[in-house]
Amino acid sequence: LQGRGLKGIDGRPGASLSPYDFDLERERLQQTYGKKYISEKDLLSYALYPNVFEEWKEWEQVYGDVEVLPTHLFLNPMKVGEEVELDLGPGNQRVVKLVSISDVDDEGTRTVLFEVNGEQLYMPVTDNSVEREGLVREKAKGPGQVGSPMPGVVVNLKVKAGDKIKEGETVATLSAMKMETSIP
Repeated sequence: LQGRGLKGIDGRPGASLSPYDFDLERERLQQTYGKKYISEKDLLSYALYPNVFEEWKEWEQVYGDVEVLPTHLFLNPMKVGEEVELDLGPGNQRVVKLVSISDVDDEGTRTVLFEVNGEQLYMPVTDNSVEREGLVREKAKGPGQVGSPMPGVVVNLKVKAGDKIKEGETVATLSAMKMETSIP
């Protein structure tokens, strides 16, 4: 330690840390991600690695719950023609086969064809590994960002910069497919 200019710690390392309010952080995380999505394990993960936890939650919002995937399948994606059996709980198994992956279209999307228990399932997947022209629709990722339920055109803004708003209050009106939708 001395060779690297560091001092040793006398006693238990945790004794020198400032107190951590688990109840306050649990409440904050539940408000941010939803009460049913924050477990004791999540709370401890956030306490130890807050940045990693927040990145994981952002990833999870895009890709969903991947805990049901076997580790080898998560780390090594399926190849065309490969078939796996997923155990989603007692009496809930799926046989999934990757049938085909289309070429990238003009919008940077591939269509992936799966067979799930013999039924065909077509899934559009954005391929971020290819460059594409045009706008990319980004998702709202956190505080200060507002998500939209569908693509469309903002036809009315109800607030301006610096206005104080309450949760659920309409901030804009979106027009899509001849319908107007309020964006809270």
